[in-house]
Amino acid sequence: MKKRLRSLVMLSLVAGSLAFQSCGETKKGQAESAVEEQQEINNTSEEITEAEFNNATIDEAFKKYILVKDALVQTDAETTSEAAKELEAALAEENSEIAKIAARIFEEQDVNVQREIFSELTAAMDPVLKDAISSGKIYKQYCPMAFEGKGDYWYATSEEIRNPYYGDKMLKCGRVDETIQ
Repeated sequence: MKKRLRSLVMLSLVAGSLAFQSCGETKKGQAESAVEEQQEINNTSEEITEAEFNNATIDEAFKKYILVKDALVQTDAETTSEAAKELEAALAEENSEIAKIAARIFEEQDVNVQREIFSELTAAMDPVLKDAISSGKIYKQYCPMAFEGKGDYWYATSEEIRNPYYGDKMLKCGRVDETIQ
């Protein structure tokens, strides 16, 4: 009986320690970690690169895409919706496929569903951005844990990871998969 109890306690300790790990980062404690993560989200000192595109509409659309991504990092459904509406307006005449995806994000109020649609948005933006960049660089980033381990991509203006699929839950989960110049 004591051996069984000891095994159960050890298993609980191992499971508990794993619960405080996310994407390779050990948490210092829930309260302390939450404060640190919020500071990371609000950190504006990251090195941001300015990319320019050979099409003014695509340039504006990328800026709006980044607003959508940043709002998802903040886990802010309302701001995500507003940014998606701006993206839809920017591409209404240029690219109706992307505009329709942005409209779906705008209409959705659940941030987790917005994140799922954002995945579609990123996939639709991929060929548009790669073909239109004229100077500077953007970063195609990847989180292997997104969508129950299926993984997914997003674009960023900085090499520093700010995960839109998990926000403050796993802010730094991900890697730069490609630098597009």
